[in-house]
Amino acid sequence: MTEAPRNLLTVWADRLLDALAAAGITDVVASPGSRSTPYLLAASRRADLTIHSVIDERAAGFFALGMARVTGRPPLLLCTSGTAPAHYYPAVIEASEAAIPLVILSADRPLALRGRGAPQTTDQVDLYGRHARHACDLGDPAPTDDALRGLVGAATRAVERALGPVPGPVQINAPAQKPLEPVAAETADEHDLVERAARVSVAPIARSAIELDAASLAPIRDALARAERPALVAGPLPVDAPREAILDFLRRTGITLFAEAGSQLRFGPRPGVRAADSFEWWLDRQHPDVILEIGATPTTGRYLRWLDAGPPARRFVLGGDRFRDPSGTAAAVVLGDLGAIVGALADDADRSAPFEAIEARTWARLDATLGDALTEATAVRRVLERLDDGALVALGNSLPIRHADRYVRGGGARRRVITQRGVNGIDGWVAASAGAAAATGEPLVTLIGDVTFAHDVGALSLAARAATPLVFVVLDNGGGRIFEQLPVAEAGVDMALFTTPSGVDAVAAARAFGVAAADVTDLGGLDAALDEALARHGATVLRCVVDPSGARDQVRAVRAALEAAS
Repeated sequence: MTEAPRNLLTVWADRLLDALAAAGITDVVASPGSRSTPYLLAASRRADLTIHSVIDERAAGFFALGMARVTGRPPLLLCTSGTAPAHYYPAVIEASEAAIPLVILSADRPLALRGRGAPQTTDQVDLYGRHARHACDLGDPAPTDDALRGLVGAATRAVERALGPVPGPVQINAPAQKPLEPVAAETADEHDLVERAARVSVAPIARSAIELDAASLAPIRDALARAERPALVAGPLPVDAPREAILDFLRRTGITLFAEAGSQLRFGPRPGVRAADSFEWWLDRQHPDVILEIGATPTTGRYLRWLDAGPPARRFVLGGDRFRDPSGTAAAVVLGDLGAIVGALADDADRSAPFEAIEARTWARLDATLGDALTEATAVRRVLERLDDGALVALGNSLPIRHADRYVRGGGARRRVITQRGVNGIDGWVAASAGAAAATGEPLVTLIGDVTFAHDVGALSLAARAATPLVFVVLDNGGGRIFEQLPVAEAGVDMALFTTPSGVDAVAAARAFGVAAADVTDLGGLDAALDEALARHGATVLRCVVDPSGARDQVRAVRAALEAAS
């Protein structure tokens, strides 16, 4: 048997990274490890790849997720063998459910060492199961032309599958046999391998739009023609959503917009658009008769419960890459390009404005009830109202995004809103924010709770690298207080089992990582601290200590005020 050229792994790794770069990879998020050495060094040899080194694979996964969420491009996650790729799992699940492209390159032991008790070796093949759009094991490197063509094809196919038709995570499992360090070509066989590898074609990926089936929209047109109170309910959408096309559709049709904070339609100028942003407070008393729903499944629990009860409305789910109808009440789900769908539905009808009066009354009561003390609701409102036009803001789960939906009026200056509503988890928000800031090079403000902050406190090492303003406004209510608004709170159980106060001093933790930090005690102090943080090139943590049960009490107070006024 002929011995393989000594530079086989070096050439193999170079060609793999060549193919990934040609397919559209521009950023490599790498965590340290020995087995991934050849692939990391191959990436470092390419001037068109930017390498972000992250110690912890879990944080790396969410850092990459944050990058992909704001760019739409798949970063490459690169790690060593063993448990390392398993730490990506939470980010993989979020990417899968939120349809965000990621490419994972997990280095592995060669086939001869698998299943034999070798150190740092486990079964990594198809590690992410059904959560991955695609998975492949490259097998041991081979010096044949067929193997090199297969390698390039596997890399190209992985990026293609990450991008669609339903974007999401993919895994490339790449064995590597020692020596892992680069080997320069010296012998004739080694030079021949370099030349043959260079002749393998590497082609970029191009996509064309899928033509819209106009016939599928006929039932929707018919329903809108008969509707007296139609509404477009907008759940969370990506930052590059076709905002202007949707607003133009609303202006032409006169349909009322029910926009959540994460929809990209809540904040910013909406001339000529009828909007009812406070719909969560009164939906069970005054409701649409036809609903067009866009974006991810809406956040508001009241709307979802209303759907589960069987709403007296025809509902159509429009746009996107995958089926979504958790209540099973949709009359139709139409997948595809959202901008094209709403453009085809625009009908220039003369419709009434049935929700204007209740919308005005609701905001009047909300404004009167909130007051001017520092609470979770007023902190979120103040931050969102104070940011510059076009600002990038991240709304964390569980309560911050709900506070924005409930208490912050729409219109005004534009805010591009990042959410994590794939599986709605609190994990990885510090890392994801750092990734988004690194990808855009723009200031970013993240609103999160104290448990969310503590859950990802180690990722402050990534935030500390920020070159632009990166501000974390931490709403410290002493635990996961959303549980106080759930049925379990009325069950007579020990709520400490659910609220789980972290005991982490956010200011001290930030400073331990070299991140600027300050406590905020009132709204005036929040204004000043936010302005200072946005003028600083780097990360800042602002901790707002609020009444532990204030969020629950605020909801009760608003509901009581609205009921008294009805």
